Amino acid sequence: MRFFALETDKEKIFRRFCSESEQIVLMTYYHGLSFLFASFRDIVATVVLFSAGIFAWWMQWPMEWVILSFAVIWFGFVFFSMIKSYIDWCFDYILVTTDKIILTDQTSFWKQEVNPIHIENVGAVSTRTQFWGIFNFGIVILHLKEGLGGDKIVLKYVPNATEVAAKIADVVTRYQRKASH
Repeated sequence: MRFFALETDKEKIFRRFCSESEQIVLMTYYHGLSFLFASFRDIVATVVLFSAGIFAWWMQWPMEWVILSFAVIWFGFVFFSMIKSYIDWCFDYILVTTDKIILTDQTSFWKQEVNPIHIENVGAVSTRTQFWGIFNFGIVILHLKEGLGGDKIVLKYVPNATEVAAKIADVVTRYQRKASH
């Protein structure tokens, strides 16, 4: 389904950026804690508004006005921000094929960025831990070759980051071996 720039059908993105001979090697989403951390401010604001509503009820203020006011404030400042965080988490993913790595970043209903990186442009892959390695996610770093400016792409909150990096490194190695023959 497509709603403005929000594309929920991953198959359409795959068909748009991949050839028929490519095969999917790995597809992974980002860890759920990335959504929690992105929406933490919204959760705190919801708790504060709810607490203020309880205080208003205890003070016996006119609840119609209190509920209406808090609902307007919550929808104006919290709800849309939380929806944006949810979309950013739910529809972002990493797709590794035999020829490329496709990074899909769905920031909102209005903005989508799909970044296909050809395997031949990946120089190395490395990982880092996040939060002292307590959780089952980490950082995957794609080091691009110098011909592309030698940049690196940092992907945070990747579940099983070491396994994802190993799979990407394996695809890069296989591609390089196939290209040298």
